[in-house]
Amino acid sequence: MTHLEAIADPVRLRIVRHLSKSSGASLPELAKAARVHLNTVRPHAGALEAAGVLTRVPAAPAGRGRPPVLYRLTGEWSPPTTDFLGLAELLAAAVLRSGQSPDELRALGLEWGRYLRGRPGREDVETDLPRALEQLGFHARLDGRTLQLSACPCSRVLPDRPELVCELAAAVADGVLAGSGSELRVAVRHHDPQKRRCTLVLQAGGPGTRQRRRHSGRMNR
Repeated sequence: MTHLEAIADPVRLRIVRHLSKSSGASLPELAKAARVHLNTVRPHAGALEAAGVLTRVPAAPAGRGRPPVLYRLTGEWSPPTTDFLGLAELLAAAVLRSGQSPDELRALGLEWGRYLRGRPGREDVETDLPRALEQLGFHARLDGRTLQLSACPCSRVLPDRPELVCELAAAVADGVLAGSGSELRVAVRHHDPQKRRCTLVLQAGGPGTRQRRRHSGRMNR
């Protein structure tokens, strides 16, 4: 389950929004924030924890007995937001004006993918890859060797050059895969900016063997 799938339920979304504004909360506090009974909030908190959205930490002991448990958002994760759309548009315009070549943009995407992946080592690519792309504003789902990206910000961030955003997403995916020790790389990409969708097909082999097929009109570089 991806982070976005985990918070699709309105109760879980209220839990996450509450925790995004606090340093931690107990189950009774989460139940109050989500406007549900304590017994109702418990499995929702458990599902969010299993999806990697929440983590449990012991609170400072208050008297005798077992110290209470608090729930917090995992790491730097926060609910998806469009608050930074204007900033993303500004940065995208700056990239275009800088005149970076496609190879330079791809190198940037690869480096950022390794950064999002974290420490090198074999992990669960099926979990790491969608979560990394979610941090860039995509809704990502990995089905076998096909990575489906929806709600792509490409046409909103760079309406004149939406393919550049897709290219960066593909490079980020390759960076995550490389950091995980996987031999898979993005080999074929189908881009549909009108529907705000990208389909990235993964195949074994390095970037030098990649084959790209572009749909939905001519791709400018």
